[in-house]
Amino acid sequence: MKIYNNITSRKFKRFLETEWNPDLTFLHHTGNMYGIGCSAFSIDALKRIENLKKRTEKKGFIVLIPELSWLERYNINISSQQKRLFQQYWPGNMSAILEDKKNIFKSVSENNKIAFRIPSSSFLREFLNKIDITIISTSINKTGEEPYSDLKKIIKYKKYWFDFGVLPSDNINKISLPSTIIDITGKEILCLREGEIKFENILRAYHNPLILFVCTGNICRSPMAEYLTRKMIKDDQLPFMVKSAGFLDIKAEISVNSNIILKEQGIDAQQHVSTLINKEIISNSWLILTMQEIQKKNILDIEPNAYNKVFTLSEYCGKEFCKPSCDIEDPYGLDIYFYRETFKMIKSRILALVNKLKKEVK
Repeated sequence: MKIYNNITSRKFKRFLETEWNPDLTFLHHTGNMYGIGCSAFSIDALKRIENLKKRTEKKGFIVLIPELSWLERYNINISSQQKRLFQQYWPGNMSAILEDKKNIFKSVSENNKIAFRIPSSSFLREFLNKIDITIISTSINKTGEEPYSDLKKIIKYKKYWFDFGVLPSDNINKISLPSTIIDITGKEILCLREGEIKFENILRAYHNPLILFVCTGNICRSPMAEYLTRKMIKDDQLPFMVKSAGFLDIKAEISVNSNIILKEQGIDAQQHVSTLINKEIISNSWLILTMQEIQKKNILDIEPNAYNKVFTLSEYCGKEFCKPSCDIEDPYGLDIYFYRETFKMIKSRILALVNKLKKEVK
């Protein structure tokens, strides 16, 4: 079995041109576990996988796509509320069952319902874009057995399952973590299997998505944005939650000048204590809005798969707010005049943000 570790190489390009066909089965890693996959539209390959796994019951498979836009490509309609949930957790370890009203995926669906996921692995997403088709992904095991999670054992005992392999040369998580599977086709979300992502977090995100503001220390700019947005959201009775965080582990109060300015707006932020951003906070946020580009970059360094939901505040609110720059500079240590100017910039963007949020929930 040939394993390709570089899908931009001439060797892999030659494979695509001369050997690849949708009826092949292949070894891959989703970013969370090893799997066997094939085209979601290949009857022969699907039957082969069912026979290898000794499946006796007709069950659907999880379909992997590289980008959210591929749902529209296959005429899978989603609501704004569903889209927000996918922006928060995709790429990631959540599989969502959606309606396939046109029965495009009839070979892998059940009752015109199909489970989709965008895998955590950027390598696998790049492979999907290269072959330009959706694939199914399922664990490497016979029905009733534990999935294989060791590559050496997979090659030793299951090599005959695969025609080839596509695996990154490094950064493979050796811990097999199943995805959380939700059914989102009805009025309420149902949890069919709780995996890595807690269902209670998914429910909270679905009904009350979290907007996170981020600056350096979480004592000047992001608290002003947080408390102002919270007030406006409450006034307009919008279903969003708001928090803020920063990159310094200082547990400090809001800066004196920021507090003064919020008080002038009738907002009490005296209880604010700075929060250190981490992977959990990033995961629990639907939308992350930073004051500067450097903070956006720093967040993506912590969690590269957050790219669907991290923007500078200016960038998210509109191009007109990015002239000459998308950055809102830090007034820390300066006179209150500079805090007032900073607040004006933040307020103009928050007004635009709240208008966007109103359209989100129409």
